[in-house]
Amino acid sequence: MAQFPNLWRFMRSRSGRGFLLHLSLCAALSVTVAYGFYYFSLNWFQEHKSREKIIALQLVDSFVTNYSAVRSQFGKDAPVPATFRAHAIEAFNKQNGDNSDFRLASVGRPGREILTAPTDARMAATIEAFAATENPKPVSELLDVNGERIFRTVYPTLAREQSCVSCHNALQPLQAQWHLNDVMGAFVIDVPISPFLHTVFWQSAGIGIGLFLALALAGLTISLMHFRQLEALDASAAKLGRTQNFLDSIIENMPVSVAVKDARDRCYVLINRTAEAIFGIARGELIGRSADDPSNKDTASDLFPLATEALRTQELQTIAEHPVNTPHNGTRILTSRNLSIPDETGEPRYLLSLAEDITERKQAEARIQHLAHYDALTDLPNRVAFVEYLARTIDAAKLSKESFAVLSIDLDGFKEVNDVFGHAVGDDVLRRMSEQLRAFAPDAYLARLGGDEFTLITPNGDHPELAEILARRLHAAVAIDLEREGQHLRVGISVGIAIFPADGNDATTLLNNADAALYRSKAAGRGKTRFFEIEMDNRLRERRAISHELSSAIARNELCLHYQPLAKIDGEVIGFEALLRWQHPQRGMVSPATFIPVAEESGLIMQIGEWALREACREAASWSHPLQIAVNLSPIQFRHGDLAGLVHSLLLETGLSPTRLELEITEGVLVEDFDRGLSILRRLKALGVRIAMDDFGTGYSSLSYMQSFPFDKIKIDKSFISNVKSSPQSAAIVRAVIGLAHGLNLPVLAEGVETGPQLEFLATESCDEVQGYLLGRPQPIAEYTKLIGRDGAARKLLSA
Repeated sequence: MAQFPNLWRFMRSRSGRGFLLHLSLCAALSVTVAYGFYYFSLNWFQEHKSREKIIALQLVDSFVTNYSAVRSQFGKDAPVPATFRAHAIEAFNKQNGDNSDFRLASVGRPGREILTAPTDARMAATIEAFAATENPKPVSELLDVNGERIFRTVYPTLAREQSCVSCHNALQPLQAQWHLNDVMGAFVIDVPISPFLHTVFWQSAGIGIGLFLALALAGLTISLMHFRQLEALDASAAKLGRTQNFLDSIIENMPVSVAVKDARDRCYVLINRTAEAIFGIARGELIGRSADDPSNKDTASDLFPLATEALRTQELQTIAEHPVNTPHNGTRILTSRNLSIPDETGEPRYLLSLAEDITERKQAEARIQHLAHYDALTDLPNRVAFVEYLARTIDAAKLSKESFAVLSIDLDGFKEVNDVFGHAVGDDVLRRMSEQLRAFAPDAYLARLGGDEFTLITPNGDHPELAEILARRLHAAVAIDLEREGQHLRVGISVGIAIFPADGNDATTLLNNADAALYRSKAAGRGKTRFFEIEMDNRLRERRAISHELSSAIARNELCLHYQPLAKIDGEVIGFEALLRWQHPQRGMVSPATFIPVAEESGLIMQIGEWALREACREAASWSHPLQIAVNLSPIQFRHGDLAGLVHSLLLETGLSPTRLELEITEGVLVEDFDRGLSILRRLKALGVRIAMDDFGTGYSSLSYMQSFPFDKIKIDKSFISNVKSSPQSAAIVRAVIGLAHGLNLPVLAEGVETGPQLEFLATESCDEVQGYLLGRPQPIAEYTKLIGRDGAARKLLSA
C-alpha cells in the first residue's frame, strides 16, 4: 500500500503519461504484427500445401498413365487404370479414416460418376469449370464445408487413355459418353485447416502479447529511468530552492550590512535588512538602480566605501572604524570590508560590501576603559591611573631635577556620616568633596584611591612652600556641612604631605610616607596638615609589632574564618565566602584591613593563606548541601611557592570536589607579573576549580585580562552597588559591567547589597548573584547550620 502514492506520482508525471502513450502504440504495433503473422501463415499454408498436394496428385496421375501403358504386361485380369485409381483411393480413405490430416477423393463429373459424385455444389462447379477450360489448372481454396473449415485442392482428371474412355462408357451405357481427353472428374484433397488455424491464432496471439510485453517492459524501464531522473532533478531543484531560501534568510538576517552591486553597470543587486537599518535607506528604491546616479551618490559612498580601489586590486579590502553620517541615527562607527567577485574570465563581476556597526561596542569599550582608570563614584582617576601618573611624574622630575609634593587627603568624620546619614549621603559627600578639591586645585593631579582617601600630586615647583600654601587653601575652602533631624556634622579634610625627592625617590616610598604624614595628621585632630618627618616611623614600628604577633597567631589558634552567604538574585544560597578574622588576646578582633597588608608585606600571607584555604575546604567538605566555598587569594601567593600544587593537595587532603571551590583574585595578580599570573590561573582552572575576579572596577580592571583568561565570575565592588539608587553614573556603570559580563557569558555577583532597593535594581538589571548584609553578615559557620544542611532546612534567605 505504501507504493501507491509513488505509483500515483509516476502516472501523473510526464514519464507516466508518456508510458501510457507508449502502451497504446505498443498495443497497435503488437496487433498489427500478430495479424500480419496470422495472415502470412495462412498465405504460406495456402501456397505450400496447395503446391504440395498438386505435386502429389500429379505423381498419382503420372503413375496411372504409366500403369495404363504397361497394363497389358500384367495379363487380362489386370485392373482398368481408372478403376484401379478409384478403388485405390477408396481403400486409402477407408484405411486412414476421417481423422487423417487430409482426405483424398476421386470425383466424377456430375452425371458421369463411376463411384463418387461431387460432395458439394462448389466441387461440382469447379469440375465443370475444368470442362469448360481448354487447359484446366488445379484449384486450391478455403471453404466452409458442413461447418468445417477446409483447405481444398482440386486437380482435373483427363481421359488420356482410350481404354479408360471405353471402360467408363461401358460401365455407364445410359449416361453421356466420354471421349478421349475429356474431363472425367478430378482428384480432390480436403485438408481440415481448423487445427492449423487454431495453432496459428495462438501463435499470433503469443507473438503479439510477447511483443507487447517486451515493448511495454522496455518502455516502462525507460519511463522509470526518466521518472527517476525527473524526480532527481525536481529534488535537486527543491534542494536548490531550499538552499536559496536558506541563504536568503541568512543574508537577510545577518547582523552586518550586506550590499552587492554589479561591477559592470554599477546597479544595486542586493541590500539586506541590516543595511536598511544602519544607513536609513529603502532598498526597494535602490535595487536595480545605478550607483552612479547623482541622487544616490552619498548612499553609494556609504554602502561601498573605496569601491573603485576594491575593483582595481580585486583583493579583500578592510576599512576599519570609519564614521558614517546617517539621516536617522546620527554618526555611526562602521568597519567595512569590500570584496570583488570575478566571473569565469577573471574579470570583476560583482562587488560585495560587508559593514558592521560597532558604535555601541566602541562606546562600551570607552566606558569600560574609562571605568578601568577612573573612579565610578567621583569620576576621578583611580589607583591604577594614579600610579601610572606618579611614575611618569617621578621620571620627569628626575630629568628636570625639580621637586613636587604628594598630598594624601582623608575626610574627617566620614565614618560618622555613613553611620548617621547612611551610605547614600556618604556617597554624595564624596562626590561633592571631589568637586571642591578639583575646583580649588585645578592644576594638580587629583585621584581617589578608595573609600574617603584622595591623593593629589602638585605641579613641579618650590616645595614644600607651595604644598603648604595649597594645603591651607584646601582647608579653608573645602568643607561640607550636613544637618538632619537635629544631627549636624561638618566634613573637612586632613592632609599628609611627602616631598619628592626629600621624602622618597620612588612611588612606593612617597605614598607610604604621605600616608604616614596623614596618619599623624589624623592623630593630631581634624583639619590638620602634616609633612612627613622621620619620627613618623613609629607607625612603621607598630606595623612591625603587628607582623611579629601575627607570625605566631596560627600556632596560638587566634585566626578563624567567618562565612558570608552568596546567593542567587532570588535569595537561594549557593555558597559562602570564607573571610579571615584575627582574635587577638589584647587587641581584640583585629580588622583584616589592618593585618592583611602587614601579612602581605612580611610574607606571612603565604602561611596564613594556606591555613585559610585548608580550613575552608575542610569545613565545606563536611556540609550536607554541596554549596560552593569562595576563598580570597593574595597576589603574594602567586609570586611565591606552587599555588596550583598547594590547591591540588588540599583538595585531595580534604576530599572537597574541585567544582565547589571558587578562588577570588584581584586584578593585581595579573598586573604585577602577567605571564606568571596567567600561567598559574590556567593551572588552577585545569584542576576544575572556579576563578572569580573580585572588586571589579576598583583597581586595574583591564579588558585585556578578560580576554586573556576565561574567568568564571565577575564580582562588582560594593562601592558601586551602594550608589546605584542615588547615582545615575553608578547605575550606568553597574549596567555596563553586567552587560559586559553577560556578553562574555559570565555570571555577575554584586557585593555590598544592604537594602531592598539595591536588590530590586540588580534584579531588574539581570544580575545573577548577590552578597551583603541584606542576606547575611560574616559570622562563624555555626550561625548558618540551617543553610549548610545540618538540620535539613531549606537554603533560601529571601522570598521572591
